Amino acid sequence: MANVALSNRLYYILSAVFVLLNGYAVATDTDWITLLPFALASLFLLLFKLETTLLLLCFTVPISFHYDNIGFGLGVSIPDEPMIMFIMILAIFKFLIHSEYDYKVFRHPISIAILINMVWVLITCFTSELPVVSFKFFLSRLWYVVVFYFLGVMLFRNFSNIGRYLWLYIIPLAFVIVYTLIKHSAKNYSKDASYEVMQPFYEAHGVYAAAIAFFIPLLALYLLYPKRLKINPILWVFIAGLFYLFTKGLVYSYTRAAWLSVIAAGALAIPIFIRIRFNTILVLMAVGSFLFITFQNDIYYLMSKTQDVSSNNMSVHLKSVSNIKSDASNAERINRWVSAYRMFEDRPVTGFGPGTYMFTYAPFQLYNYHTIISTNFGDVGNAHSEFLGPLSESGIIGLLSLLAILYFVLLTAFRLLYEARKGKVRLMSMGIMLGLVTYIIHGVMNNYSDSDKIAVLWWGSFAMITAMDLYHNPGDKLVNKEPESIEE
Repeated sequence: MANVALSNRLYYILSAVFVLLNGYAVATDTDWITLLPFALASLFLLLFKLETTLLLLCFTVPISFHYDNIGFGLGVSIPDEPMIMFIMILAIFKFLIHSEYDYKVFRHPISIAILINMVWVLITCFTSELPVVSFKFFLSRLWYVVVFYFLGVMLFRNFSNIGRYLWLYIIPLAFVIVYTLIKHSAKNYSKDASYEVMQPFYEAHGVYAAAIAFFIPLLALYLLYPKRLKINPILWVFIAGLFYLFTKGLVYSYTRAAWLSVIAAGALAIPIFIRIRFNTILVLMAVGSFLFITFQNDIYYLMSKTQDVSSNNMSVHLKSVSNIKSDASNAERINRWVSAYRMFEDRPVTGFGPGTYMFTYAPFQLYNYHTIISTNFGDVGNAHSEFLGPLSESGIIGLLSLLAILYFVLLTAFRLLYEARKGKVRLMSMGIMLGLVTYIIHGVMNNYSDSDKIAVLWWGSFAMITAMDLYHNPGDKLVNKEPESIEE
């Protein structure tokens, strides 16, 4: 009874203090005081409920707003980016200083590849053409890696948190899709309107489409394997509705790269179901790349013959992806890619510095690749490639270290989906991997991994695969065992 009385007394005291503070805020027009309860609640979660905070962070990302200028030429996404920074600082204090982290995570091949990449990005900050820009880029990358990957692995030691994390992104994203489609319908679903209807939640339709595409393979697996994933009939109907909503959102995003990425992920599912190993798929990809390079002039000639341009007509819009002559968007990508490669030729080892492409590529443009939307002012985006961007900014080691990350992520995911003892682990690894594949394919033509909207999925997925390999795949790795069907 004494404890209850004390709790009640404390409740009334805090309530009175809150009322007095708000009265003072109104009287003195000091609006920020009204935010104190939220700030204190956030601090409590950060200090004592880190797992809950990480999951809450994932929920806030799709519905965060971006402010372009908060001073000193900086922009910030509210509320997720301040949360990310605080979590990173707390994580360093809690896990590194107090040695509460499971250090075997650092010995995993995925972690080693990430650390090598981060060290090289840091080194190239010192040799950068614009060091301030590069260090700002590195710090942004660092907090994503620490929070979404290294803390993520600890979060996903509880297997249920993998599903929670994904669904806490899916639900608010579904809200954004509904919001976007309602706005879009008022404009007759026109292609021109697709560039802005997802704002203020997503700044660009490409980021919005990439996020949607990531979840389509996972939702499809939930529909195909409800028993394995413990989906009851009512939930199955709900997921079917979400699958339809996400598909419609993707279609009306008019983002051809995202459309192709989902098609590619579906194509990859075929060799997975017939149990072809990852290294075999890599060999096939290498052969395909060799043939592409060998016949690149003929391919370029055929593509230059395509006359279809971006259009409201879906089939024409999809076919226009091969038009590199009169479709300004495609032609400008070629211009950016050529510029990035020429920058690499100029500085093949260290590149021009992380995050500096948009400020340094102008002199490397060739006149015959210029388009009506070309610019010399660094005001309309980056290299439009997750691979050529690092090549131009951090040199050959920057690209190879990124490819090493992707190699170990995909290799681990394939091993899990073929060899993990638990069917749910196999299915989740497949859904996550195919989601990553959609973004890797998308990343050939765009680069959004340094956006908070994609970083939470990109680095978070790496963490899920690492955690499943370390904590949810008991027993010896069955390296020589014939791959099992994932539904078994």
